[in-house]
Amino acid sequence: MNQRTEEFDLALQVVTDERGATYGHPLDDFAIASMIKWAVKRCPHDEVRHALEMIGVKMARLCTTPSHTDSVIDIAGYARTIVMILDEEEKRRDPRSKT
Repeated sequence: MNQRTEEFDLALQVVTDERGATYGHPLDDFAIASMIKWAVKRCPHDEVRHALEMIGVKMARLCTTPSHTDSVIDIAGYARTIVMILDEEEKRRDPRSKT
């Protein structure tokens, strides 16, 4: 194995260990996120549904670590992207739009 691959593998292990310490084992985290995604799949809007799925991932993580402020901020950011998507769609439908 070359040095770059070894460095990659080490960095990946560090990230995996850090995420596990914060969010718990991926089996549990992903199971919760999967349940949330199942509920969100009813959303008929593809892009909004994706944002809701990402919010669901952050919600699943907060179930394990409710004090993780970064996940709360991420949820707010994804919620904002929903509004941005809807605004941009409206803008693109409006023939008077100059952009």
